Amino acid sequence: MENIIAWFFRVTRIRLVIIMCVIYLIFPLYLLPNIINTGSVGPLDLLFWYDHATLYQMLSSYGEAVRSRYTIGLLTADVAYPIYYGTLLALIFALVFTKLAIPFSKKIILVPYVAVLFDLTENSLLVFLLSSFPTKHIDIANLAGYITAIKWSAFGVIATTIIYLVLYGIQSRKRKSHIR
Repeated sequence: MENIIAWFFRVTRIRLVIIMCVIYLIFPLYLLPNIINTGSVGPLDLLFWYDHATLYQMLSSYGEAVRSRYTIGLLTADVAYPIYYGTLLALIFALVFTKLAIPFSKKIILVPYVAVLFDLTENSLLVFLLSSFPTKHIDIANLAGYITAIKWSAFGVIATTIIYLVLYGIQSRKRKSHIR
């Protein structure tokens, strides 16, 4: 694990993060809407939480073609997407640590992969539920909703942590400059 963390700090540059942010936009603006096009109902994985009733109501309203397209999207672009954003967020953490000389554990840069794990788990559950439709798996459908909520909660924690670290780093710099 130390080698992976060291790699992030070795490759992290502001230019790389900016380029990756621009490339990131391809996913939500082009790839995901075109591959996971669920029509006016919207995809399940963008909801904060849902229960089995909501899930099956949405799966019913998708229709056969949309369910098939959604499954393909979850197995292609929506596998690459979490891995990409996890790496981007880890690089942002590393950049914040490097630029602001923050004395916290460097292992924190791996926290985004918790969200990645939940996102990929959510995708797996949704693929199963889409593929087995119209057979209902109530417990798995409810679990999928909870996993989705945990994924979004993890994003909230990650965003809050990044903001906290940036503010902490800026405050530390100000304190150090006032001491000199």
